Amino acid sequence: MNRRIPILYDAALRPEWIDYALDQYMSEPGERELRAILTNYLRPQIKGAVTLDKAVRQLQRTVGYKSPLPKERLAAVHSNMSALSPDERADYRIYLLTESSPFLSACINAMKKLALLGLDGIEIKHIYERVCTQFGDRSTVYRRVRYVLQTLLLCGFATNRDRRWFLVDSTFATRSRENQFKPEGL
Repeated sequence: MNRRIPILYDAALRPEWIDYALDQYMSEPGERELRAILTNYLRPQIKGAVTLDKAVRQLQRTVGYKSPLPKERLAAVHSNMSALSPDERADYRIYLLTESSPFLSACINAMKKLALLGLDGIEIKHIYERVCTQFGDRSTVYRRVRYVLQTLLLCGFATNRDRRWFLVDSTFATRSRENQFKPEGL
């Protein structure tokens, strides 16, 4: 594989960070202002300047100025999420995460395929194998898969028991490929 597919998943994200970043983006600050707002918000929660910078950049790619989703789509998601309590926003968060990150989407698809094999949980080495076939066997893949798994755990989409990973929501785990992450109304 000569040309490497960019991974672009630098940090684990918490659900409340995604909500906050989307709220701030919708209030229409400029790109620099949004970066400063997110940095100030996350600074007390994240130790280390490099990790902080990566988390801010990841949020920008998910729900900010660097997101592949058009502002109109983000506005529709924001409008729908605002009508819900934080506990009811899971479908919208997974939609934002998967639509903004092909790497995260590939990790989830690998987990779904492995789950269909009837395994009692998914070992991380099997996720690595599946994702490496798509993104190449390079050291950054392993670290980034762990960021994805941590994000899924924090957002309530996956659990880890006895060193095995499980997708939590059975409807989420079995949705068709065409409609797997798109919430109703989008």
